[in-house]
Amino acid sequence: MKPIKSVLVLAIMLAPALAGAQGYYGPGPAPYPGGFHHRMGRLAWGFSLGLGAMNDDGGKITCDNCDYSTATFEVDAHLGGFVTPRFALMAEFQGNGQTVHQTGYDTTEFSQGAAMLAGQFWLTPQLWIKGGIGFAHIDVQDDFNGTYQPVDNGLALMGAVGFELMSARFFALDLQGRLIEGSYDGVNDHVTSGTIGLGLNWY
Repeated sequence: MKPIKSVLVLAIMLAPALAGAQGYYGPGPAPYPGGFHHRMGRLAWGFSLGLGAMNDDGGKITCDNCDYSTATFEVDAHLGGFVTPRFALMAEFQGNGQTVHQTGYDTTEFSQGAAMLAGQFWLTPQLWIKGGIGFAHIDVQDDFNGTYQPVDNGLALMGAVGFELMSARFFALDLQGRLIEGSYDGVNDHVTSGTIGLGLNWY
């Protein structure tokens, strides 16, 4: 089974458990209406790792000469703080990469990185949504020859949704889906990455 299909199957299998989850994990009752955690004025920082797929205006980005199914790997990190008990403003950094060519030991990676200003809002004590805007960059790197070729800089737009599987005042483990698009006028292209992953967060 291809990696992206495996991730989607896992997400579908987890959906009933998430839908049936009640309450949150944490010490004592929360002081805010609706059961929201007391995170007002606290720092928010963490990271996540994900797996998914990447597309550009020409279609899905693949590795035609690879002898295995390639997938997009995603890593992101954020640092900010809570403005209200349910809303945090933060700097968000995300990178997506995928193998696009492989011959023997010669591997070529295509990657997209982004630095953004993002806002995260908790709809419930465990369910949140996030949006961000900032700068994006794409490049191609040949790992074997050690060559690096910057392609273009552009505008980044990001949207995400997550559910805290473990939810406490100072820590959360969440399952999240992320979608990011980079728009590049220099090469007249749009690169979109969609991933599902796990996030670790401290408050």
